[in-house]
Parts: sequence; C-alpha cells; structure tokens
Amino acid sequence: MSLSGYLWPETNSLLALGLACIGLIHLVMLVYDHITSAKFYDKMTPHEFEHYCAAILREQKWEARVTQASRDQGVDIIAQKRGMRIVLQCKKYAKPVGNHAVQEIAAAIAHEDAQRGIVVTTSSFTSAAKKLADSNQVILLHHSQLGKIDKYLRN
Repeated sequence: MSLSGYLWPETNSLLALGLACIGLIHLVMLVYDHITSAKFYDKMTPHEFEHYCAAILREQKWEARVTQASRDQGVDIIAQKRGMRIVLQCKKYAKPVGNHAVQEIAAAIAHEDAQRGIVVTTSSFTSAAKKLADSNQVILLHHSQLGKIDKYLRN
C-alpha cells in the first residue's frame, strides 16, 4: 500500500464526515432562525404588535412596512410579494374584534389599491365581524396564524 492510502480516509469516512458537517450547519441555521425570529409577548404595546406582525411577514419573504400612526385610513401594514399587495390592520385586544375593523380594512383595500385585506388580532372575532369579512373577502387571523399567510391568501 502506498503512503497516500494512509493519508486519505476511505470513501465511507468522507461521506460520514460530509453528512455530519451538513447536519451541523443545519442545526446552526435552525438555532439562528429561532434566535432572530419575531417573538410575541403579552405586554407589547399596540405599536409594538404592528411591528411584530410586519416582522412575521418579512420572515415569510413579504416586503412589509408599518404605516404612520395617524392618518393611516385603517391600515397598519402594507405588504407586497410577487406582485400581490395586501393591507393589514393589527388589533391587540383582549376582547373579540368587531365589525369596525373589518369595515376599515375593506375600505382600505380600494384606497391602497390592494388585492386583499387582513385583520390580525391577539383575541378573536365576533360572529358579525366574521360574516362581514366573508362577504368582503377580508381574512381574519389570530396572530399565531400570520406565519402561514400565503396559505390563507390561496384560499
């Protein structure tokens, strides 16, 4: 056997080493994603909640920006992805969200030339709000569902 046989590991060893490196890189990426992902906490302000929702959208590859607090016409976030424009209203409420939020976002769809409108809350929605949303193609989401926004927009 030549000297190179002692210096070069066998093919199986190289394959195992390569798979171990890939596994380690994947683990590092998962930890990084967990550390840098947007985190919800109960004591965040309504303004912080808007920024949290925008961050979740950006994690889903949306270009999302929070609008200015005043004169926003009921729009808290405007987001775009692959030619689709959506508007969101973010409600950090303890009680169910009612019709008013749905009415505002329905009007904002036309005002902002968007394809869809979404109301996101920390709570739930009244039955009247759900009925109005259905008839206006407005999506109602709990904030925990926002990470799957693309799925809800396909329906």
